[in-house]
Amino acid sequence: MKGGVILFRGTGAAARRYLDSDRSTADEYYLEGGTALAEFVVSGHDGEVIETRTLDPESYAAWVDWIDPITGTSMGTPRAASDRSKESPRFAEMVINAPKSLSIAAALHPEVSDALDAAQRDAAEEIRRWLAEHSVTRVGRRNTREIVPVQQLQTVTVAHKTSRAGDPHRHIHFQIGTRVYAAGKWRALDTAALFKQQGAIRALGSAVIAAHPQLASVLDQHGLTLDSATGEVAELEPFNAVMSKRGAQVERNLARFEAEWETAHPGEEPGPVVRARLKAKAWEHERPGKKPAVLGSEAGWRAELEDAGYTPNLHRARRAAPVALDDLHIEEIASRALDRCAAGASAWTVHTVREHVTRITTEHGVQAAPRELREFVQLATQLAAEDCFSVLPPGGSTPEHVAHLTSLRVVAVEMELRDLLTARAEQTRRCMPDVHDLAIRAGAG
Repeated sequence: MKGGVILFRGTGAAARRYLDSDRSTADEYYLEGGTALAEFVVSGHDGEVIETRTLDPESYAAWVDWIDPITGTSMGTPRAASDRSKESPRFAEMVINAPKSLSIAAALHPEVSDALDAAQRDAAEEIRRWLAEHSVTRVGRRNTREIVPVQQLQTVTVAHKTSRAGDPHRHIHFQIGTRVYAAGKWRALDTAALFKQQGAIRALGSAVIAAHPQLASVLDQHGLTLDSATGEVAELEPFNAVMSKRGAQVERNLARFEAEWETAHPGEEPGPVVRARLKAKAWEHERPGKKPAVLGSEAGWRAELEDAGYTPNLHRARRAAPVALDDLHIEEIASRALDRCAAGASAWTVHTVREHVTRITTEHGVQAAPRELREFVQLATQLAAEDCFSVLPPGGSTPEHVAHLTSLRVVAVEMELRDLLTARAEQTRRCMPDVHDLAIRAGAG
């Protein structure tokens, strides 16, 4: 899954319609034109579903404006401000997507379409369950606030099948309500904690889709091979660019803007900041509307693919034997996860451990049902966490999203570095001339 968590601060009406391209908020369409419905779910702290509803555009807009769809009562008053960035976030969103080649396969075969829909729904369900178990809020006065788990978490999903340019692009907008119920009242979701969790939930969504047995089986029936390690359909991956008109447009824009910059700055090399700005400008330039002007169709997509060399009888890629979870050495998975944690930082969160465990499991190309995958990842994460210790003083409870875990190996390396730096500093001090002598020489010319 690509993309991170973003906060939407607009009104319910704004979430329904096309969002202006110059706003740094959610960047996709939602329920414009009344053509889609939002699936609303309330989950408890144990991850189990408490209530589900289907929201029409009007009730969806009310939810964005903090009206509880179950009771019809207010969940609070959003903070207004002249500066949009200081307004209350109405929901946090991430997009559950899949590699382009899977969307192409779904466009070609109805059975694959159904299986991919099921895989993405399962990914959304697992993410929803995990967030309900790990989301937190803050209770108490400013200087004595306590972090507590939420009792009820509200989420909304909206599914789309096309991109802005009308190409096949299966994705689900997964929206997390920023009003949560805890300690007897509606409170604000701790979005700082959510941003620390996004790596874990992205890895989880990717793992569920890549390991989905039903999806792999249906693809195999149509002579297509799902590479569980990458999530791509091997035979259709070469046609990704054909079905990514927006990506091709951005590349052309970027080449043009880079050439203009080089003309205006002869002999200079653009640095990372300039490159990032040029890339952002390339994405914004001539940006298509959120709702495609011409909706794609299976017949049209097939014609485009055939023009690019696609035939129904593609050469079958070499299929690797599916890997079962029982074939993996869970201790090795846990150990490698800790190696990756240590390579990235001196201290980490348990969410970071889980992210690496999930990604390593996916890289092995496993096929497993979502529940089996969840249990395996949880056990491997626990094993890895048991080999860590906290850098914080004992006695207090530490929130999961706070980086406080480390390992003996990291501590040993840091001690070695400290000793080397100390020795180098001492050596340098002995080699330097006396400062008083330097001043005299400088005064004497």
